[in-house]
Amino acid sequence: MYSEFDIHAYLVSYQDMAFFEDEAEVAVDQLNEMLHYIHSMAAEDDTLETLEEVVRRTLFDWIENPELLDLDSDEMYTYIEEQLADARQQENDEHE
Repeated sequence: MYSEFDIHAYLVSYQDMAFFEDEAEVAVDQLNEMLHYIHSMAAEDDTLETLEEVVRRTLFDWIENPELLDLDSDEMYTYIEEQLADARQQENDEHE
């Protein structure tokens, strides 16, 4: 279950976000904050696959949508909450 999920494997560095140029430091801080939200919101019955799916979605969205840099902490929390809910529902649908 989620105890296998190691958030440290997904955290990004400045070099990972260099394509954000002048905004790279902000991008690193915000993306890592969102990754920590995934870890802190994980439920006991979340599978590793569900949590990794949320990480994939978050990383993809972050790269594809630079406007996410404008989110504040509450909006980032809500974004992750929505992604987790969607990934959990998708997993439930696959197991039915």
